[in-house]
Amino acid sequence: MTIMFFEESTTQRIRFLHFKTKQLEEKLDKTNESFTLDDLNLILEYTMTLNINYKDQDHRQIIKDLDITRKFEDIEINDIMFECARVVCVMARAYSRLSEIFEEKEEWENAIIAMTNCSKYYKTAAYFSTAAVNQERKGETLNSENLELHSEEARILAQGIAALREENKNNTYFASKLYSGLSALSKRLFYLKKHEDKKKQQIRAQFHYDMGKACNLKAQASLESSLTGINQAKITKLLQKANFYYQKSKDIWEDMLQDIKEHAGDEYESLENNLIVVNDLIKKNNVEGLEYEEIKRIQDPEPIIIIPENLAPFVPKSIIYLTKFVPRDLNQKRFTAFQKKKLEIKIPYSKKEKLLDQKAGIIRTINELKVLKENNEIDIEKFSELMEKYSTKLNMVDTALEKLSKT
Repeated sequence: MTIMFFEESTTQRIRFLHFKTKQLEEKLDKTNESFTLDDLNLILEYTMTLNINYKDQDHRQIIKDLDITRKFEDIEINDIMFECARVVCVMARAYSRLSEIFEEKEEWENAIIAMTNCSKYYKTAAYFSTAAVNQERKGETLNSENLELHSEEARILAQGIAALREENKNNTYFASKLYSGLSALSKRLFYLKKHEDKKKQQIRAQFHYDMGKACNLKAQASLESSLTGINQAKITKLLQKANFYYQKSKDIWEDMLQDIKEHAGDEYESLENNLIVVNDLIKKNNVEGLEYEEIKRIQDPEPIIIIPENLAPFVPKSIIYLTKFVPRDLNQKRFTAFQKKKLEIKIPYSKKEKLLDQKAGIIRTINELKVLKENNEIDIEKFSELMEKYSTKLNMVDTALEKLSKT
């Protein structure tokens, strides 16, 4: 008589949770199928139940006793850690889908958090895939290197949503640094592995464009934050550097466009749209080009990356005895702290930058009031009252900035 590794009640629960995982996989394969966070919690429970230290136990026999599906694509699952990798990968895909849904609804913070979860679960899946010692074949999907790359791509998407969000809120200093961080992440992805040529060109064009955007926004922020004493030379140099990066991305997109034989389809249309956008930005900046030696001397905006590289909430327990460190202490506390804090708190934002953004907002309001007065769309008394109010606020901000500069 074979002795089961798990108690009968635990075995029954594992089978039920495995069935729920299969259901979610089927929903993810269909675009219109919905699911809930409760579905994801069940999958997490399934993983955590299986994630124990089996030491020298026969994984094949345990999987057979559990009576769960041993097939993934055309691969036979022989290691429980590999089964965990498969399930965690399903969770990552689910969070990616949720992020798309939140983006469509313009629920930006939820979209960022969902894509952060996507990144952390791809990273976790990579750990489980690496820990699988009884698995002869892993395939492309659950190869640990590919899972790591998916995690990096998810970080880039989260960073991109955050940058766009701050840009739409007119937090131009924030947005500038986030786009600079986005460029750094894309550059990191570019050097992580040898990509096929088309993918390589796409990434190169993107990290040039994003850094151009960062320079452009920094110039805009500098312009909007000053009433007098604008450093026009500094702004012009930032615009020149922005155009330098824009031109690099433009050249790559034009070459990619010429390589497409069929001048139709989504890929061709996407490249054409990219070129329309970048050409408009270059034209709008309206500055002379600089030699490369001069361009190099213009400093890029400081990058901010909001999503830490390693957010894996847990690691395979079957390998804990190989290390002195407890993974829970290294990972779970950091992730819990990240979840509890709002996104804005995670972004380093100095007092000076807050004041500069506040000043830019006040100046925009004053300019809007002047336009209303010119068009006779506001009562003169109301105009005077509001001008006095915002002028006072502006003086207070200027005073605060002056004090900061002396400290």
